[in-house]
Amino acid sequence: MPRLTKKALLKHLHKSDKDDIIGEVITLFDKFKNVKEFYSAELSDEANPLLEQYKKKIAKAYASANPKEKTTNINVNRLINQFKKVSIYERELADLMIFRVECGVDAFTHNNKRSATFYNCIAATFEDAVKLIVANGYINEFRKRIDKIVHDSESGKYEIAERLADIVIEIIST
Repeated sequence: MPRLTKKALLKHLHKSDKDDIIGEVITLFDKFKNVKEFYSAELSDEANPLLEQYKKKIAKAYASANPKEKTTNINVNRLINQFKKVSIYERELADLMIFRVECGVDAFTHNNKRSATFYNCIAATFEDAVKLIVANGYINEFRKRIDKIVHDSESGKYEIAERLADIVIEIIST
């Protein structure tokens, strides 16, 4: 079966009448959770409630006093990947990624017995978020949060503050 392209999809949609297209969308809505979540966020009158739900889940994952770090990292990565599937706005994805870093920094500020792997996950997400922010021209919107993350990370181990500062300098100056 040949790969479906956007052009082929548009051709199909132009051939279909309105009722057929509505039927297809309803079938997708009923069958796929991601489609339902997408339309739930898209048709909401308020800020994306899905973004707030994902933020709450991430905050809860980092709130544990003695977390299993590997499990936490896997679960939070899974949440971000799920969000990528239902959100079409890069700004919301950047917001969620920065929020994850903020939660991670807060977690090691309150419990500095975190592993190097924990710090590496925070740094990797921070780097991806800053790249996404710069690529989409959102730096003015996120600059205060980025600077606060770097400042607040000074209490961390494994030279995290220096690593985050280097990420900012490297990405923003290019």
